[in-house]
Amino acid sequence: MSNDTAEATIPESKKTELSGFLKTLSTFTGDIYSLTCPSFLLSGVSTLEYGQYWADYPELFAGIAKPTNEAERAVAVLKWFVSTLYGSFASRKDKDKIEKKPFNPILGEQFIARWDSRNGCGETVLFSEQVSHHPPVSAIYLENKEAGVTANGHTGQKSSFKATAARIDITQVGHIIVRVRDYPDKYLITLPSLQILGLWRGAPYVELSGTSVIQSQNYNIVIEFSGKGWLSGEKHTFNAVVRRNSENHPLYTAGGNWSGKSVIENNQTKEKTEFFDVEGTNRTLPIIAPVEEQSPLESIRLWQFVAKAINEGDFVTASKLKGEIEQKQRDKVKRGEKVNLQFFDYVPEDKEFLELYSLINGNQSIDDKYYENGSWVYNKLLYGNNNENK
Repeated sequence: MSNDTAEATIPESKKTELSGFLKTLSTFTGDIYSLTCPSFLLSGVSTLEYGQYWADYPELFAGIAKPTNEAERAVAVLKWFVSTLYGSFASRKDKDKIEKKPFNPILGEQFIARWDSRNGCGETVLFSEQVSHHPPVSAIYLENKEAGVTANGHTGQKSSFKATAARIDITQVGHIIVRVRDYPDKYLITLPSLQILGLWRGAPYVELSGTSVIQSQNYNIVIEFSGKGWLSGEKHTFNAVVRRNSENHPLYTAGGNWSGKSVIENNQTKEKTEFFDVEGTNRTLPIIAPVEEQSPLESIRLWQFVAKAINEGDFVTASKLKGEIEQKQRDKVKRGEKVNLQFFDYVPEDKEFLELYSLINGNQSIDDKYYENGSWVYNKLLYGNNNENK
């Protein structure tokens, strides 16, 4: 971790509270999702809002459909996926100097956004919904009708604290399936694991670890994530290898810094070119309805006064208001009130997922972290699942 971790961003009056929270973490067993985080470590946004980072670069999402060559479309999926990582896992550190914890969404919470056409790519729309509270699962759907590309996925987290390493390990539960209207391609994307580091210094940040796979009917991409170790290495690095199924020889190799610059090599021609550059490409901000036009379940309206208190440094009020929202959720559960989801349906046996996953692991059993409790599918899904709206 770099030396610019800025412990001063933690108020002096809150360092004792931080110390107590870390001591609680060090003795806690099980999933730490259930622990209450001190308000001064909250970011002021809901986890559900993180779906917007899927469209930081809408032209890359739309661009998945442009190549007529199937291998190049697979590379385009990889590029889009890499472009989502900076916003999802590193962008907030630019503002706050430390990574802060988002709010846990309540069941049925929604986040809706859109992006106007950029570079002629057409409008992109996003629908997100909290489909489960225990365990927490967010479902996300991104669509560009003009380009003919959709991405449907769900994600949740299982967290544990490693006292000996002073870090939080997070397994991301879920997967993404990208579909293309004009081609038969479908792409299953599995999600990397996360680590929250820098806790003892009061300057937490996110590092990606482990492996993600992008699997289509004909192509396989393995992405290895790594970070800075005690003695060597660089933060936020990845290496991706693109192969045709059942072939060992790589067609393309991409790598570098997922929060900075990366390059790609055509292994046939040996030509190396820039793959993606966070600083050299402008992110596009989403267009979101004014708060007064949002439904009471939309994230920004739901958490607006908690976020306002956090931004003003009024952590006592923030804790009180946050607790009231969470208590209402618990009361509804006790009363047995059912929440009717608006955007997503539960699919206990997702045949498209099973088909693609079998190409990764053959006949091996399915890893729960990719498919826990089935799939959550957008109920107006285009280009898949035999939906009438194809």
